[in-house]
Amino acid sequence: MHQKVLDNIKEVPEFKLLCKKKTELSNLFKLCKNKEIVEIWTYLGNKLEEHINHEKLNFDEENKTLLFLEEKDRQYLLCCISFIFLYLQHLENTEKKNKHISFDEYFEALFNKIIELQFMLSDKEVRESFGKCLLHICELNLKDSIFSENIKIHVLLFLLWKCCSSEGKGVDISKLKKYKDFCKYIKWEIPEKTTDSFCILCSYSLNLPKFYENADGKLFLSHAWLQHESIASHLFNKMIHNTVLLSYEAINHYCEIIYMTWKNCSSEMQIVLENQLEYLVQFSIKCPIKIASRFRYLLNIFHTNKGDKSVNNLIFKIYDPVIWRNLMSANWKIRFNTVCIFQLIFPVVDPCIKNINYLQEMEKAYNALFDLCEDENSCVLQAIAKCICYVINELWEIISEEKRTKLFDILINKLLRGKSYDNVKTEVVLGFCEMAKNKKINKIFMQIFDRIKYLINDKCLRVRKNFIILVLELNKNLNPSFSNEIDYNELNKRITKDFFTFNIECCIKKLSYLKQEYHEKINNKEICEFLRLASNLITYSMWDCDIKEQAKKCINLLNEYPVLMICISRFSTNLKLIDRYNLACVLFEITNIKLREEDNIFLLKKNEDKNNIYCKNYLKKCLLLKDSILNKKCIRYSSLLICIYNFLKLKTDEEIEICNSEHVQEFLKTQFSENFFIDSINTLMQPYYFKILKHINLDMDNYLGIHKYGCRQLNSLYKIKNENICKSYIIPLFFKWGMLETFFKKNIESLNKSTEYIFTHLNINENINLNNSEDIDNITYSECDEKFSDIVSNSSYSDTFENVDNESITKDGIEKQGKNQKRNETDYIIDDNEEEKKTNLKKKELKKKELNNQKEMNALIFLSIVVKKKKYHNSIFKNYGNIIHNFICKFNYILLHMFEKIYMKDFILPAQLISKHNDEKKINKMDINIVKLPLYDKIKIEKYMCLYVSFFFFGFNIYFKQNNISCDWDLLISNTTKCIEMINSIKFINEIEITKKIEFSKNDHTISNNIQLENIKREWISYITIIIQLTIYFLDMVEYTILMKKVDIESIDFNNFIKNIFLFYKCYETISNDHKKTIELYLKVWNRLRSFLLVLLNFDYFENKLENRLNIINTFFLFTYDIVPKKNIEDMLKKYYSAFKQKETFSNFLQNFKKNNNNIDYMESHIKNTQEIFDNMLSQKMKTKKG
Repeated sequence: MHQKVLDNIKEVPEFKLLCKKKTELSNLFKLCKNKEIVEIWTYLGNKLEEHINHEKLNFDEENKTLLFLEEKDRQYLLCCISFIFLYLQHLENTEKKNKHISFDEYFEALFNKIIELQFMLSDKEVRESFGKCLLHICELNLKDSIFSENIKIHVLLFLLWKCCSSEGKGVDISKLKKYKDFCKYIKWEIPEKTTDSFCILCSYSLNLPKFYENADGKLFLSHAWLQHESIASHLFNKMIHNTVLLSYEAINHYCEIIYMTWKNCSSEMQIVLENQLEYLVQFSIKCPIKIASRFRYLLNIFHTNKGDKSVNNLIFKIYDPVIWRNLMSANWKIRFNTVCIFQLIFPVVDPCIKNINYLQEMEKAYNALFDLCEDENSCVLQAIAKCICYVINELWEIISEEKRTKLFDILINKLLRGKSYDNVKTEVVLGFCEMAKNKKINKIFMQIFDRIKYLINDKCLRVRKNFIILVLELNKNLNPSFSNEIDYNELNKRITKDFFTFNIECCIKKLSYLKQEYHEKINNKEICEFLRLASNLITYSMWDCDIKEQAKKCINLLNEYPVLMICISRFSTNLKLIDRYNLACVLFEITNIKLREEDNIFLLKKNEDKNNIYCKNYLKKCLLLKDSILNKKCIRYSSLLICIYNFLKLKTDEEIEICNSEHVQEFLKTQFSENFFIDSINTLMQPYYFKILKHINLDMDNYLGIHKYGCRQLNSLYKIKNENICKSYIIPLFFKWGMLETFFKKNIESLNKSTEYIFTHLNINENINLNNSEDIDNITYSECDEKFSDIVSNSSYSDTFENVDNESITKDGIEKQGKNQKRNETDYIIDDNEEEKKTNLKKKELKKKELNNQKEMNALIFLSIVVKKKKYHNSIFKNYGNIIHNFICKFNYILLHMFEKIYMKDFILPAQLISKHNDEKKINKMDINIVKLPLYDKIKIEKYMCLYVSFFFFGFNIYFKQNNISCDWDLLISNTTKCIEMINSIKFINEIEITKKIEFSKNDHTISNNIQLENIKREWISYITIIIQLTIYFLDMVEYTILMKKVDIESIDFNNFIKNIFLFYKCYETISNDHKKTIELYLKVWNRLRSFLLVLLNFDYFENKLENRLNIINTFFLFTYDIVPKKNIEDMLKKYYSAFKQKETFSNFLQNFKKNNNNIDYMESHIKNTQEIFDNMLSQKMKTKKG
């Protein structure tokens, strides 16, 4: 029968088919005699050798892999493994009764050959299928032999390999635990491949959370650690390496492995393990602070179990030789690390010594604590403060009364008062907080509280915050009235100050379209936490009464400390939602009654005159606030309304759910009636009433009157009088009600029509290629009626056009009158009717133009408000992405067209405007080369640019990328680059005359008697102002393209760029008669360029271009006048100084600024002034360095 087997194992196909016939093959094995089985193994071994010789394999040196050259050889090996596996199953079924199973030498040779091959091969399938054979053979009762030992070693290697692979599971780790005793068969003394592989795989398992977090994995590693010094060294080194990198959670699992290893170690391995623990102690002392803390954590399990006698003996044995010496080290970091350990193992006394010696050793430990309190380093003092607090808290019962008193004196008199380091004080107060939780200790605070209560007003925020935690803890655990001992007057002042600080810091925000400004890091969370705790402390017993008494207390506190009451209403968390709602309703009712009293009625008085409402309201507010009594009333009731607003604010998801219940909704409807809010409109109290509306969780159906009012306001934004109230209250309110979509649609469509009209009426054929224009989206509004004809007009242009029209009408009328002198009376009546019709038609057209201008301005203001709030972005970009895309493309070309009009020609300021002596002939000969621009209104330019940059930024970064909308960004950015180059390349023909004009000379700006000259001046002033406005707002786009690295900075001379912007301002200054407006414009230009330079010079390109940097800064300071506040220049220099790596070179430049520019006579005064500021700042820096 064996011949049939031999015939079928020659080739792969027959061999595969044979292995699939499991029952038939099992029967064949039963019928075969031992000699025939030997013959099968011999033949199979020879046949396998043909398929696995070195010619059949390929080693890849680069990837370090060994693979078969041909698939058929690999398949033959897999068939051999399957054949062996079936044979092992046959043995399991037939020889169950045999105590020991042995294999013939030919089978062992074949099996060893496959073991060696699969060990080297980089073939996952081969390893896994042979692994099944290894596991199966282990289940048989094998006779002890070299072969069986080798198999057991490879079982461990296979399971370790499988656990370390990505597909390894908990079951495989459990199997490792089951076979952990096989480790004894590994030959540790003799270097072998199997031994090295075992060490490497065990070490690698320490990288895998699934392994070291598993209880069976920990047990196996612990068992392997104890086998021999070599594996212990491997695992220890790997653990040291990982401890530096891994999280504290992972280190905690390592702790358990080490502790388990030490608990189970034999006497032979005990010395090795204790040596390793001594190394860990050295690392926890000598390493840098952050790394040392990790090694302390690795030893933490021994510190927490020091109650165990054996652990206590170990701690003394490994720590006593090093701890006392290192406590007195000259290196403060070593002292710090040692104190941190000393806290955990205090008092480091040999547990085996007698009572008398024990007390002496304890005294030694206390003296060490007292000596360390004299340390000069704040970090060491912080560690010793924590150590003393820990010792008191943990060993309170065994510390003598004398020692307790001494330790508290050190904490209070030395560490809190004497050294006065903020970190030390914070640590002491944190220690007191832990003591306050301990019922055995906390009564001591009744004796010492008077000595430490001043800390509640400490200058350090963390000290104050933690001290309030301490007081609240004492209130809870010791006495509810414990907080009454605090001086609340000082605390109230401190909370008020911190609340102001918090609000100021919250106002520091970056603009929504990547406007870069320098802001210091603000830790708002710390202040918030302090204000929350302080509010809870003040109101600890405030709410323990009925609702009327609560309201009375709130009003009394508000009358005395309005800011404090606002802070409490905002941050206090010890009042539940329903209680807050009840309190808010009572306060709202009281406010409404009080405001309608005769003495306070002025706060709800409306301005009945509809003409010039904005100015009159503003004047009225100013007059009211000057009256101290009226001002106090205004503050009182506005603060009360703000408190109501804060009480109504929902703070958690749970509160939102409660608020949506029917019971609460009905309650809000009855208590917050619409009439009160309607009455507040156009009064001093309106902002505060509308603030409350934002947090009343009711829908629009309950506030129909407010909805109508809001619609009117949103539709009249073009008046630029109600922008703030729409931005702050109406738009958020409509968004909450889900009513903002209509306004989104209307305004964005209006913006699109306006942009379409401007674009179609440009002379784009001269500026844009046909290929380029095809990329622009023309899908939305192809229709552009005559009704949009006034979009590009402005006051001066429209006046001109109207005059031309009037003249033509008048001439036509005169000609008609000359030709028709003999008409009868009826003809004249007909003519009069025709004239009247024309006049009416013209009025209608003017009304249409005005209406369209209003729509355009409304859209610009509305969208510029909305685009700055992130929560509205999804509504805009999701629903109107195509329109925004269209706007970006079209306005990009509009900008290019405008800059070409302005900057493509040399700029000439008429000589007559510069000269003091002009006669009528010169004035009449004056060339007025003012370019007509499609946008000629300051507000429109500002809003259009804001929308363009915002849409471009959000579209480029968020919406269009996420939704894969194709947009030729490279073309748009190329146009932006062209605009930058145009500003950079413009030439000023009369630059010398402009720059030599002395700045702000009031004598030169006298108004001329010549009306024609003054009119021309006004036109030029208006024109130059528009250029400056357009360029300044365009800087936002320049910043964006620079930061996104979309501009080739090397090709742009930013030095000339800055200079040209300043020269346009100089042109304005030369011809302007208004001294105040000139200064305002100068400061606006200077401040904007200052922030632009900060962005520009922080860019990577300029890091190694020091000369270019200094040239740009030099040009900027050449145009820095003495009207710029010194503080602004100093602040700017500090920011630049921090940006410069070559600080010495920058300092030399500042010192020699005047010398480098002493040939510029006409700028001498402000160069001298700037140099004085530089010198003053540099001298201060030198003083601080010496100090």
